[in-house]
Amino acid sequence: MSGKMKIELSMYGIAEVLKWCIDRNHGRVPVAETEGFKKMQALLAEKPQSGDYFTLDQFWKKRAVIEFTDEEVTTIDRCLYDIPNLDNVQLPQIRHLFWPKQPAAH
Repeated sequence: MSGKMKIELSMYGIAEVLKWCIDRNHGRVPVAETEGFKKMQALLAEKPQSGDYFTLDQFWKKRAVIEFTDEEVTTIDRCLYDIPNLDNVQLPQIRHLFWPKQPAAH
């Protein structure tokens, strides 16, 4: 049974996840067309076409809560770790949001 996790992200955070999982992935980490990824892509598609700084600034700061499956969280964590390492670049700061949750100690 797959668990679900809600994670709040800014539009900038969504763009960062999609950059590593889709744009720079080049098939190195398998990414399925899942609901979480589709929702992120739909939210990013709402980006205003205006070049107005204030409008764009408001868009990038807007936040959304997205529900991810455990598998999506694991995939995103891999994308945010493996791909920057393969490209020999710094790991994205947003990665900590997708670290696997440890069971609570009793």
